[in-house]
Amino acid sequence: MTMTQQDRDLGTAYAMKPAHTRTEFTSVVRGTPLGELLRRYWHPVGLISDATDTPKKVRALGEDLILFRDKHGRVGLLHARCCHRGTTLYYGKVEEDGIRCCYHGWKFDTEGHCLEQPCEPDGGQFKDKVRQPWYPVEERYGLIFAYMGPAEKRPVLPRYECLEIMDDGEFVEADDSSIGGGGPAVIPCNWLQHFENVVDPYHVPVLHGSFSGPQFTNMMASMPEVKFDKTPRGIAVRSIRKQDDGRVFYRVTEAAPPPCASCRTRA
Repeated sequence: MTMTQQDRDLGTAYAMKPAHTRTEFTSVVRGTPLGELLRRYWHPVGLISDATDTPKKVRALGEDLILFRDKHGRVGLLHARCCHRGTTLYYGKVEEDGIRCCYHGWKFDTEGHCLEQPCEPDGGQFKDKVRQPWYPVEERYGLIFAYMGPAEKRPVLPRYECLEIMDDGEFVEADDSSIGGGGPAVIPCNWLQHFENVVDPYHVPVLHGSFSGPQFTNMMASMPEVKFDKTPRGIAVRSIRKQDDGRVFYRVTEAAPPPCASCRTRA
């Protein structure tokens, strides 16, 4: 394609450069820089109440998984596709000691061990050599946390003071609606897109205060005076909104990215 100066001067879309995406800090799949960094941490993948005898779809760090609880009360987080023929375990049947695939009936426990192969001779002569990909989980604070990284790098699940000590009326809740309520369901996006949004106070009065209607307090619909400060953990955004009645609405938002490997501890 030959681009002329006239095309550039007119500024039409024909003069746009071909799209190019840099994924060093946006892709979270295994083997990418950010994907490997985030896989050194525990991540909440659901509420304790989400793990039942009905399989639940979970998408975390770019992976499709299935969450369930067997009849012994043990939680399992398995790769969504059966290792036999790739059928989704979302339609599997949760039984006493595991989940059974709907296609050929292979059954896996919460750690992916194959317990039965009913369509194979003698109930499965090689079932001990088969394992459904899985991730370790722990239950705490009403949440289910998963560790999705290499086994030898697995840290201790940390304790969070804000969840250890909760005042009367405080509780953990999750839903699939947008933060603030009243908006559409959360749209899948990469990690950096969401993280960048945390330190963008200017979109709040436009998107959340105008286009979507007041999704927060009405005072946030006005354009703020903003100051950005570095903190020991990351960046703090201080927004000041002066109201017509003389009141001042002061809001602080802090963004703290995961620390480097040398900064982390196992405590």
